[in-house]
Amino acid sequence: MHSDDPLPERVRLRRGVLLDFAPLDERELHRERMLAALPTHGLGTYFNQDSAAVLHGLPLWGADLKRVHTLWLFGGHGQKNDLAHGYRRPKVLPNVTEVDGQRTTTLARTAADLMRRYRFGPALAVADAALRLGADRAELIAEVSGGRGCRLATEAARRADPRSESAYESVCRGVMLQQGIPLPELQVEMSDAAGFIGRVDFWWRLFKVVGEFDGAVKLTEAMLRGRTPEAEFAARAARDKRLRGIGQTVLRWVADDIHAVGPFVSSIRAQIGDAVVDHGLCPEAMDYKRPPRRRAS
Repeated sequence: MHSDDPLPERVRLRRGVLLDFAPLDERELHRERMLAALPTHGLGTYFNQDSAAVLHGLPLWGADLKRVHTLWLFGGHGQKNDLAHGYRRPKVLPNVTEVDGQRTTTLARTAADLMRRYRFGPALAVADAALRLGADRAELIAEVSGGRGCRLATEAARRADPRSESAYESVCRGVMLQQGIPLPELQVEMSDAAGFIGRVDFWWRLFKVVGEFDGAVKLTEAMLRGRTPEAEFAARAARDKRLRGIGQTVLRWVADDIHAVGPFVSSIRAQIGDAVVDHGLCPEAMDYKRPPRRRAS
């Protein structure tokens, strides 16, 4: 570093603790904040809410990752400042565990805490992820029973499918449920005469329509495998050509398409028709508002 180069901005993790080089990834920076907070924790202090979600690997929307979120099991009042959010002990003690040696609420309890705060699409994404990470559906439903947001969260827990591989794939499915679109099959392997083509996110078998969500996660994974963005886009085009060769129509969406519910739904309706299926969602789950944009992956 040259002497006239600006010094990197130091990040305050807690009183008296500064980080010289902050990770670019929000989750990794939050882990640094959590580690810095550990010396201040008593025996009855557990990570919860957004901090617990980072430990468990759950998706987050509108996350408050500048504060470390903790639960105090031995009483006391809630407290919030610029760097920490402490929650007072609930009437019913939560289930707790350890992840990477750090005390935290369980996967199911953490998912339930998030699902109660979210609208239906994001809540479904959390429920899908929780099942994919090993949570038990019955335990998840038990955790969301009763209290604020319980009906929407319970609906999401019942509709959850661990085959959904990304948060936005789950949000896509949530919109389909709300809009009465016939549900597609998930993660179906497709082949042609030349062999395996790939596994598609959504497949409407009857209509021969494939749906793919192209998120940043897929592109990042491709780059980690040594593929450039240009090569990844070329591979997608070649895959789409093979899918069309076996009679499939291919629809692709990105995040902005999902936030604009109308065009997303119209793109599907144009291929499968206007038949409406009553999926029996509870009224609380029928929120046609835009899902909050993700702040953390």
